[in-house]
Amino acid sequence: MLTVKVRFLLAPLAMACLVACSSASSAENGNASASSAENGKACRNWPSFATPKDALEQADYVVTADVVRRVGNETVFGAEAHVYSVSTDGLPVLKGDDMGHTDLKVISTPQRCSGGDPYPDGDPLSEKQRVILFLTQEDSQGSWRTITPDQGVLPTSGSGGTLPEDWLA
Repeated sequence: MLTVKVRFLLAPLAMACLVACSSASSAENGNASASSAENGKACRNWPSFATPKDALEQADYVVTADVVRRVGNETVFGAEAHVYSVSTDGLPVLKGDDMGHTDLKVISTPQRCSGGDPYPDGDPLSEKQRVILFLTQEDSQGSWRTITPDQGVLPTSGSGGTLPEDWLA
């Protein structure tokens, strides 16, 4: 008799737990798809850094680099993001260890996450030029990517590879 009562008590408790877990999972997935489901909309609310110094503080690795060439694509936030090979060998490192890469793979974070061109305002790494990269890495084995679509790449024109006080126009 006691076993029957325990079953009747545990069954609703187990069902409530399943519903709660399912709802939490749906909410998390809903938030991710809501931000990318709107065709051509921005991926997420990216932070806006008032100065390059503010971006430097948030990045994991900040380095001057020569963009060598585009080497492929990688899916980031549901979009086919461009991947570039960059060289940092002998160039100033502003944050992080001087690793002297000759072929560092960097993902250009997309501006849009679903449908159409992921870079409607242009891919900031598409020009083969010297830039300052503000990079992040999801985990120690993950790929490097720009911290935001708009403030992850800073042309060095006029800065000589040093961090300028303000964003260049």
